[in-house]
Amino acid sequence: MKIRVVDCACPLTKDIDLDARFNAIEADKLVNRCIDAVTNALKSPAPRFSDFQRSQMIQIFLSMRHSHRAVREMLRSDGKDPMAVNVMPLVRMQLEMLYAICLIVERPDALALYLKDGWKKLYIQYLLKREESLALPRFQEGLRRLSTHLELFRLASGVTENEKQTIEEEELGVVHVSDFQREHIADFPTPHKVMKRIENADRKRMLERLYPEYQFLCGFVHFSPAPMILSTVLDDRHALAWLSTPEKRTEIFQKEIAGPALALDLIGAVQSCCEFVAVYPGDVELVRATSEAWRPIADGWLLGQIVWKLRAQKLLVILG
Repeated sequence: MKIRVVDCACPLTKDIDLDARFNAIEADKLVNRCIDAVTNALKSPAPRFSDFQRSQMIQIFLSMRHSHRAVREMLRSDGKDPMAVNVMPLVRMQLEMLYAICLIVERPDALALYLKDGWKKLYIQYLLKREESLALPRFQEGLRRLSTHLELFRLASGVTENEKQTIEEEELGVVHVSDFQREHIADFPTPHKVMKRIENADRKRMLERLYPEYQFLCGFVHFSPAPMILSTVLDDRHALAWLSTPEKRTEIFQKEIAGPALALDLIGAVQSCCEFVAVYPGDVELVRATSEAWRPIADGWLLGQIVWKLRAQKLLVILG
């Protein structure tokens, strides 16, 4: 399924206020309020989610808060350090979290896959370390401790003994007993595959519109000229720096890095919290926090206005 411009474009009839200024410090407060509200909500029972699943979701949202803090730290240079270009992979992660949370809200069993897939990747890393250091005595005690921790995590994640043995068979060529039943742990779906599994029409439409933004951010992770060009432009020590001015570099930073990064970071974090309004519709604080956060996002960025129109507004009916 290819997402084309003609399929996902959402024409607007109202422009944003170009004189409006969004205080980045205020962004921190909005994200913190939303994450506080959703993690507090998750402490209460919810249909379809077990206590363990809710505790895992709390940790996921706390991780999003840390990622937001990292985004803000990398933007503090205000265009004076080309390192700021590397904020984009962090923003990509925030957007990817939104896709995962949308899937989990619709299909809580996806959270079980998230945990199993995470354990599988850790276990493969352990097997590789173990195989490479079999003849090195100083590593053996650490490997034994790691094995114990991984076994506890395996049980908590619901990974069966057959699933564990299947990994060993695939990675090491181990032959198990004849009655062994192979059980393969699938990979957690990527954003493109998530969209295929989403059933709610508004949620799906939102994710389809955000997908080109996600693809753009992927260019800062894979081999692409975009990060090289932008870091060169912002590097005042580069041989061609004389072709530009500090004011121009600041303008490029704001337009090409800081603005898009902050917008996508906020949309990813706030809308992830907002999706849980569908799980806790009676939680007044969650509705209030996400509603207040969405006002400046929808007013300050065209993409914010689009996501508000496609999905958030329909969740937060309190704002009509």
